[in-house]
Amino acid sequence: MNASLIIAGFSIGTLVGLTGVGGGSLMTPLLVYMGLDPLVAIGTDLLYSLPTKLFGWFLHSKQQTVRLDIVKPLCIGGIPAALAGLGLLATAGRYIDIKILETWMRHAIGVSVVLSAFMIIASPFILRRYRNSEAVKPPLNTGRLIAIGAVVGFMVSITSIGSGAVALPLLVLCLPGVGLAELVGTDIAFAVILVFVSVIGHLKMGHVDTAVTVQLLLGSLIGVFIGTKLCRVLQQQWLRPALALVLVVAGSRLI
Repeated sequence: MNASLIIAGFSIGTLVGLTGVGGGSLMTPLLVYMGLDPLVAIGTDLLYSLPTKLFGWFLHSKQQTVRLDIVKPLCIGGIPAALAGLGLLATAGRYIDIKILETWMRHAIGVSVVLSAFMIIASPFILRRYRNSEAVKPPLNTGRLIAIGAVVGFMVSITSIGSGAVALPLLVLCLPGVGLAELVGTDIAFAVILVFVSVIGHLKMGHVDTAVTVQLLLGSLIGVFIGTKLCRVLQQQWLRPALALVLVVAGSRLI
C-alpha cells in the first residue's frame, strides 16, 4: 500500500465532491508528477474514474435525468473519435521513440488541463446565459451534438480529460432548453461509454496500473463523500476559481 496514492485519491475526491469537476483534470497530471509514465497515467486515470461515473449514471437513471436521445448522437461522434485517438496512440507507439511519445503526451495533457481550467471559469457565464434562455426549447441539433461527441471522445481517449469540465459547458451552450439536471445526467452517461471504450484500448496497450487504481479509489470514495457534505457549507464562487488556478499552474508545467 502506498499512502501517497491514497492521500492523492482522497484529496482529489474531496475536490470533486466540493466542485463537481476536476477529477481527470487533476488526477492525470498528479500521477505524472508522482512518476508514472504519461501514457500509464492516462489509462490508470480512466480506469479509476469508471466506477464513480457508473455509479453516477445509475443514480441519474433512477432520477430519470438521462436523455438517451442526446446520448445517442454524442456516441455517434464520440465512439469513432475515441477509437481514432486510441489508434493514433497505438500507431505512434510503433513508429515513434517512447521517450518522444511520452513528451508529446505530457504536452497534450497540459493543454487539456489548461483548457479544462478555462471552461471551469467560463461555466458560470455559460450557465447565466442558460438561465436567461431556458424557456426557449429549440429542436436538438444532431450535427452539433455529433461534433461535441467527436471532440470530447478524441480528448478523453488520448488524455483522459474532457468528459466533464469540457463536455458539460458545451452541452449547455448547444442545448439551452434542456434542464441542467438532465444535461448533467446525460453527460455522465456519455462519459461512461467513452471511458469504457478508452479503458479497453489502454488496457490492451498495457497503459493501466490496476494496483495504483485500487489505492486511488480507497481514498477517493471517502473524499467524495466528505466533499459532498462540505459542499453545502463552503462558497462555490471561491472554490471553482481556486480549482481553475490550480489547473492552470499544473497544466502549464506540463506544456
